[in-house]
Amino acid sequence: MRFVFFLVPMFLVRTISFQIAFLCCACLIAKAQNQELADSLAKIYHQGKLGDSAKLELLAKLSFNEVSDLNLALKYSEELINLAKKRGNNLYLHKGYFRKANKKKLLGDLEQALEAYLKAADAATKAGYDAGIGNTYSAIASVYRATNNHSNAMLHYYKAIAVLSQGNNALGLATTLLNAGEALRKHKEYDSALLYFKESATLFEKANSFTGKAYNLGNVGMVYASLGKNELAERNLNEAIQLLEGLKDYYPICSYFISMADIYLEKGDLTIALNYAGRSLKLAQQHGLKEQASEASLKLSQLHEQAGNTEQSLKYYKDHIAYRDSVNNLEVVQKIADQRTLFEVSLKEKEIDLLQQEKIIHRVYILVAFILLLLAVVVLLYFRQRFIHTRLMADHQRKLNDEKIENLLKEQEVRAMQSLVVGREEERKRIAHDLHNHLGSLLATIKVNLNGIPERNMPNFNTITSLVDQACSDVRGMSHSLNMGISEDFGLIPALKDLVAHLGQSGDLEVEFNASVAECQLDSASEIAIYRIVQELVSNVLKHASASKLSILLTCFAEDNLVNILVHDNGKGFNLPENGEPSTDGMGLHSIRQMVKQQQGEINFDSNPASGTTVNIDLPISNSVSLL
Repeated sequence: MRFVFFLVPMFLVRTISFQIAFLCCACLIAKAQNQELADSLAKIYHQGKLGDSAKLELLAKLSFNEVSDLNLALKYSEELINLAKKRGNNLYLHKGYFRKANKKKLLGDLEQALEAYLKAADAATKAGYDAGIGNTYSAIASVYRATNNHSNAMLHYYKAIAVLSQGNNALGLATTLLNAGEALRKHKEYDSALLYFKESATLFEKANSFTGKAYNLGNVGMVYASLGKNELAERNLNEAIQLLEGLKDYYPICSYFISMADIYLEKGDLTIALNYAGRSLKLAQQHGLKEQASEASLKLSQLHEQAGNTEQSLKYYKDHIAYRDSVNNLEVVQKIADQRTLFEVSLKEKEIDLLQQEKIIHRVYILVAFILLLLAVVVLLYFRQRFIHTRLMADHQRKLNDEKIENLLKEQEVRAMQSLVVGREEERKRIAHDLHNHLGSLLATIKVNLNGIPERNMPNFNTITSLVDQACSDVRGMSHSLNMGISEDFGLIPALKDLVAHLGQSGDLEVEFNASVAECQLDSASEIAIYRIVQELVSNVLKHASASKLSILLTCFAEDNLVNILVHDNGKGFNLPENGEPSTDGMGLHSIRQMVKQQQGEINFDSNPASGTTVNIDLPISNSVSLL
């Protein structure tokens, strides 16, 4: 029974330490809050003499700096949200929702915090505020971390890192990397956690953030402690504690002291372990940190129990319960109740040992009492295990539901894109059909009626007949051009070969075509997209380049998941501006640029009057999503 008593408190202490370390790291990205500044700004705000623009900025600062009254901070946030909506200002709307979410999280209302964070991310996206998007994703990840949803937490950390990596917010990126590393450490992915911590340490150093450096050192020390590298762990934790003491940031120091106590406990030096646990309790009491005081009291109870100081162990355990009861956390209260039962069993066991020399009847009574207590513990542990199993099953089912929703959204997007492609092609065929059957037939009828009129009755008979013939030819050409494409029986390469064959019939343009796409499996929508882009490029050459040679090269790079289109002509070319982007006016390039943009591809130009023009296009491909 004594063995069980020590294992469970150790688990609780480490769990609380992980949560505290994470919550501390999540606060690094913000500048220091200032209650005195909030009080001064409140006086200005209540005078009511500000315009809407100045009022927006004032509310943003008030909602951020107000820390003594969270409900008042929430009121400022709501006013900021309403005014930003009225003014149509998405940047301040993002700030309002972000401030509201932060306060809701501090109040323990994670559901409303998550809802506000999602609205903040949407507003930041509309405002084009990349730093806000990244920071919001990181905050959403912290909510998922608080609910032990590791997969969703890491997904949003990755999104935050991707967005913040594109900007200049080094401190925000460093903080997100640090929090993601902490999530991996808690998940026992120590090698990955160390990589994240190493990268965040570099950024904290560049940003000259001593607070970030301290937290990074402390978290790395915890990883070393988990790996059994106690010397490295101790060195990192001591350096982190020294930096944080200089910054007067005592919240994490309490937890780092407990980690140091665990290290010396493993070394067998109980005296130093007790010293570190005592320092943690004293610091927590000085600064009113109830959770840290509870953690330190529990550790001292454990250490005194191991030292044989039963009276001191019980005293600190009661202090631990008193601190915990003052914190509104039902889950922790339930764990404390379990610990209380185990502690009483341990004391009863010692009492039985002291009464073994008494009469046999007393031994029987004590044995019966012990058995009843043991059965009670077994029943309690059984129901506790059932509760844990039920929670794990619920988490698993929630993950499955999230994956189903994500898959349905992807399928819906694919169907919409494919419908758009089919609609475009059907519209082209319909226009070609109307040109050929309706307008072509009408022109043919006009020509027949013209032939029935004697030339002498119409002075311009030959001119009109020639114009009608030209109109018929143009209509046939337009119909053929619109109806050219990828048939269901032949595919992309035959269609491009057919296009090249039509180009070569005039004899004025020598066309070379090569393709290497055997490694790629393209769906019909992707093939149509590629064909239309090549068709537009060729059309642009015919209209503007005055070229005699044209080269078309189509290459698939399966490893990079992209298709490369390279079109070169020896025409007159054009001079590129300094930014390397040709003007779209009169160049016939607007539609090409739009088509490539729809495919999320990249287009580059290389042109000069001496060597002609080269257009290089990279289009991403996917096995599950079409190019359109």
